[in-house]
Amino acid sequence: MSSPSFLDVETTNADELTEAISAGFGYRVVATSDVVSHRQRVIVGDPVTLAEFEWGAEVHVAIDATDELMFVEVRSGAFAFNPWGCDEVIGEGDAFVMPPDQELEFVVDHAIASTCSFSAQLLRRVAREVWDDDGVCLAEGTLRPVDAGRHWLWRRTVQEYRRQVLETPDVYGNELLRAEASRFVVVSAISAFGLVTEPRREASVSAAVRRATAWVDEHRREPITVPDIAAAARLSPRGLSLAFRRERGQTPMEYVRLARVDGARADLVAGDPTRGDTVAGIAADWGFSNAGRFTGLYRQTYGEPPRRTLMR
Repeated sequence: MSSPSFLDVETTNADELTEAISAGFGYRVVATSDVVSHRQRVIVGDPVTLAEFEWGAEVHVAIDATDELMFVEVRSGAFAFNPWGCDEVIGEGDAFVMPPDQELEFVVDHAIASTCSFSAQLLRRVAREVWDDDGVCLAEGTLRPVDAGRHWLWRRTVQEYRRQVLETPDVYGNELLRAEASRFVVVSAISAFGLVTEPRREASVSAAVRRATAWVDEHRREPITVPDIAAAARLSPRGLSLAFRRERGQTPMEYVRLARVDGARADLVAGDPTRGDTVAGIAADWGFSNAGRFTGLYRQTYGEPPRRTLMR
């Protein structure tokens, strides 16, 4: 999408209000009277959509379960709805998030509000990047901002995103700038509303180190360098080394050597001296050109010389 689309509607007709909300948001709407005052402006962007609307009547809204999160700032009036199976009323000056994957029913009473929405899929992807963990998940029961400070920052973030991105063609048309600005909106929402259950770190190994060790295990017969492992882990070489020191107490190349020793041990166990298998030959197959150094490393790791393993 090279530019956002704008949808402006102003009407006093209930049927036109129903059509406008359906077109702008995809919601089912029933007005309590035939004459209403309705005004809306929707800016549909990729991947963030913003809207402002004013309803001069009591309106009933039904929302099907979707993958979308919508954040609502209530400037006046009230929203009554039932997230997480609980009855809630959100009034002037407050904010709330409409959770994804839930059917919801609203009664909106003469409200002026602004909204920001994006997909739950985008939120999960950004959260996985922030915490470098594939196991992050949305927190259940979240509704209002965590505190006033983060609520203020969230409002300012959305305002600046509208002004600096959606309403600035040169910025919006730059895919990289738009992606980074959208990512900041998502991170601000996560912080402001406590949307993600952060992964526990006590004894776990980070996803980056898991990626690194899995890649080494798969490629241990091949020539390997630290930049190769860092690329697989999605870290810089320095970041990789720090992560290995912190989480494993070893360098990445020490892990490579031990992975190769482990492979050599499997070949020694399966080897047969009567077929001509030798310690030096198996060591060479796994990249150890010096049989003496291999023997020392093997004995240190497994508590016996490699020849004893081969001769069993």
